[in-house]
Amino acid sequence: RQKMEEQIFIPTLSHWEYGNEWSGERGRARFLIVPEDGQMNVEMWLGPMCRDYAQVERSGSFPISEEGIQAMTDWLLENARQINAQAESGR
Repeated sequence: RQKMEEQIFIPTLSHWEYGNEWSGERGRARFLIVPEDGQMNVEMWLGPMCRDYAQVERSGSFPISEEGIQAMTDWLLENARQINAQAESGR
């Protein structure tokens, strides 16, 4: 079980199966998840800029499944940690 500071809210499987997008943040790290062709495609960038004006720092794709949601959640947490650490160190 993840510690509270290591949690991030990601919608359940049906959200993705219906083709809904999701965006969020963790510290200064921002993300957008877009489901397409059975995959959840994720882009991450350093805020505060919105996606249209930011440079994508990381991207990944995960299958739309319970396992894919867990893998994506773990990936988001790790990459958010790295992006936030870079931001704190001034890159």
